[in-house]
Amino acid sequence: MRKLVIFLAFASLVFAQPAAAAPPVGEVQNFGPDLSGSCSFPEGVAVDSRGNVYASSLNSAAAAGPANICVLDRSGTLIDTITVEPGPSGVTRLLGMLHVPGEGLYVGDVANFTGGRVLRVNTETGAATVIATGIGAPNAFARDSHGNLFVSDSFAGTITKIAPDGRATLFAYPAQLAPVTGESPPFGANGLAFDRNERFLYVAMTARDQVFRIAYQDGSLRAIGLFAQGVAGGALDGADGIAFDVRGNLYVCSNQSEEIAVLSPSGDVIAEYRGTGANAFNSPASLVFRGRRVYVASLALFRGGPQKLSVFTAPYPGAP
Repeated sequence: MRKLVIFLAFASLVFAQPAAAAPPVGEVQNFGPDLSGSCSFPEGVAVDSRGNVYASSLNSAAAAGPANICVLDRSGTLIDTITVEPGPSGVTRLLGMLHVPGEGLYVGDVANFTGGRVLRVNTETGAATVIATGIGAPNAFARDSHGNLFVSDSFAGTITKIAPDGRATLFAYPAQLAPVTGESPPFGANGLAFDRNERFLYVAMTARDQVFRIAYQDGSLRAIGLFAQGVAGGALDGADGIAFDVRGNLYVCSNQSEEIAVLSPSGDVIAEYRGTGANAFNSPASLVFRGRRVYVASLALFRGGPQKLSVFTAPYPGAP
């Protein structure tokens, strides 16, 4: 692995600017209202084919009962709130999300931090269906071209494959992806993303500021290797949600250094997006592309402050 090198502090300094009708490349802006009253601690973000943006609420650590998913239109107006009722634990705390056209919104519910659930939410009716249980902290999702859904467990360091028929297969990488006592934040396997050819599944390891990649062959996850190593206070500090663009660059939420770091296909840091003033990120946890627009959920769990979504324009569109 090549040594990480930060080439610039703000991507907008070097990337060519698009047409005047679009926001400048790299300029981070707040998107929609403060969500603290409707979807407190928004951890997950997703977007549907109509351009509606969804934000999931991790909810207060002391709160029992349901949690919400906020729905914003393309202008950032809050147009709906979907309430997700708790399971047997009596608590709903929602993590990452993935929208699949024709199926709905897949959402992780960490519940009481022991009885996690994977839900599929009908975005038209708000009805939630449980498709998997027994995952301690179902944090992020990826989907392959055969319709298999992959779910990271941030406590156990495992990844579960859920086939279209509901069968679950567990792949465990505890040495690399499970946190140990004293690590902070105490989350291991987090963001997931397949590369364009589905040769590897990439995984963020939050507690150690790392990104791994796992070979993927014949429907199975195989050998794991380190792709990128961050540094405390710098790029990848608190590596969280991840997503690829069409050029094979990997965008990584760094929830401790308040930035989105961009890794080249060889693992070098080639750009960092931060925002300034009131538009700065606040513990960015998840991101999703819609074309060249990148939506980011700011969890605001670690330092307080605004609980919000952000948006910026990337140089290239997200990978299909």
